[in-house]
Amino acid sequence: MNDNRLYRNYKKRISLFYNIIIITTIFLVSNFFLIQVVFSNSYTQKIINSTKAYKKVIGKRGAIYDRNNNLLGHTVKKCQFWTNNQTPTKNNDKTKIINLLKKHLPQLTIDYDKIFKNKSHHLILVDDLLNTRCIDLIKESKLIKNFHCDFYNHRLYPYNELGAQLIGFTNRENSGRYGIEGFFDNILKPSNKIVEYNKNSRGRIVSANSLLQPKNGSDISLTIDIEIQEILQYQLKKAFIKNNAKSANGIIMDPFSGEIIAMASIPDFNLNTYKDLPMDSSHFYYTNRVISEPYEPGSTFKIINFANAIDKGINKNKKYYCEGGSYKNNYIQPFKDHEPFDSLSFNDTFIYSSNIGTIKVFEESSKKSFYDKMKKFGFGIKTNISLKGENSGNIRDLKYYNNNLRDLASASIGQSISVTNLQLALAYSSIANGGYLMKPKIIKKIKTKSDSIIYNKPNIIRRTIQKNTSEYFTTILNEVVNKGTGKKAYLDEINVGGKTGTAEIWNKTDKKYSTKNYNSSFASIFPIKEPKYVMIVTIDSPKYDKRWGGESAAPCTKEIINNILLHDKSISKKVKKNEKA
Repeated sequence: MNDNRLYRNYKKRISLFYNIIIITTIFLVSNFFLIQVVFSNSYTQKIINSTKAYKKVIGKRGAIYDRNNNLLGHTVKKCQFWTNNQTPTKNNDKTKIINLLKKHLPQLTIDYDKIFKNKSHHLILVDDLLNTRCIDLIKESKLIKNFHCDFYNHRLYPYNELGAQLIGFTNRENSGRYGIEGFFDNILKPSNKIVEYNKNSRGRIVSANSLLQPKNGSDISLTIDIEIQEILQYQLKKAFIKNNAKSANGIIMDPFSGEIIAMASIPDFNLNTYKDLPMDSSHFYYTNRVISEPYEPGSTFKIINFANAIDKGINKNKKYYCEGGSYKNNYIQPFKDHEPFDSLSFNDTFIYSSNIGTIKVFEESSKKSFYDKMKKFGFGIKTNISLKGENSGNIRDLKYYNNNLRDLASASIGQSISVTNLQLALAYSSIANGGYLMKPKIIKKIKTKSDSIIYNKPNIIRRTIQKNTSEYFTTILNEVVNKGTGKKAYLDEINVGGKTGTAEIWNKTDKKYSTKNYNSSFASIFPIKEPKYVMIVTIDSPKYDKRWGGESAAPCTKEIINNILLHDKSISKKVKKNEKA
């Protein structure tokens, strides 16, 4: 009885408790269902947002090195500081920002008050700063509201203007422009990925998933020797200034491997400040004239005519009457010499660079044989060097020359055609290496994260001349320097072989040759007995009294070789006292 009475007394309480449990259970189950099923995606995203962060990350662009592993171009981290000047900012914050910048960047003379007058949601206060030099500034900037620091990749070129047109540069988007940077952009360029980062309990990023990191670009080693590059570029600049020239360019290469050791164009520019060049003339500075600006070479091209004649078995003991300086024969216009000659031997015709004697050597061979020899040496055809902007030059087809004999005769003395200095350097390399046309090389090695591709093997395209013809020229080119038109390239310390070139410049506006502007050139092989280097130097439009190749390009060549002797000890040990002939 008492138990029933007790039950009745607590029945209402038990029922209430029971109902509460049921309702609570239903509520919890319902919410669990909503969270796990209905709203699961949104809650999952909230959790991810609070524990994970995602950023687009770009890998590091590949570096560029010279043949001796000197760094020519690489990527560094830079930063810029900015503020949102369209949102209300306390004056004391503005003051703090200015004082902080002046404290850490005292070398900058910037009127920050004037900058703050500009209203912008992204007002850049200072830019182009190396991260490593702003560590304290970056740290302290986080303590000021509405003072922000952005980081970006920036290309740095330690040698400034050296090899500028050859190396090229990158724009603000880190894309390659011109030179190696442009041609190998896809190899140097890194990948980019959305990388997942972990956050700590305070919401700060603490680590990244390394498996998702983007790949860096590949490193490239060039065949260039930056020290020889500096010699070439410095001496070209001296000659450019001394002779009041329009421009100058030169190339040095290894005749046996086809490797380019140095390549320069003047005027040059600083790769780190390329944006400072005037927009309307920037292309004038960016152009790599060695490969992009063909010109009429003049007498440096005579070597093709003489090589063809020797290959065809010409009598080298024969003398040529040079007509006292003017020779018309059956041509529309007469050919003239730079000075009148009576009769010259085959050798002296080349040594003293007689145009008329050279024309008569040309007349002893067939038109087709000379035309084929030009083509065999690679003229009129791109070399396909791994650089943008190469020009093929201009050699017309044989059908044209059959109907215009004077133009083909002019080609034998380096007129009415156009060539690049790269093509001319390869032709003289063929003379130096025993008669082989080489494919030019500018890349020594490409290194990826996991592998290296090394390009050591020379690439022979074809034979151009017989070996005995090559051997003949080692003597005759040396005579040009010892007693001929190239005397101002003579050195006591080393035997140099060379050939001068002087050519009138075609005026496209007037459609005739200029009477004031000339291209002055000098082609050289050194040491001539054991060739290691071939060099072509061209001075565009030197002052009139220095227009001859022997007066401007030859002295420049001499200075370059002198300096290379100090650098390249392998030559210095072999050289002997050279006795003038």
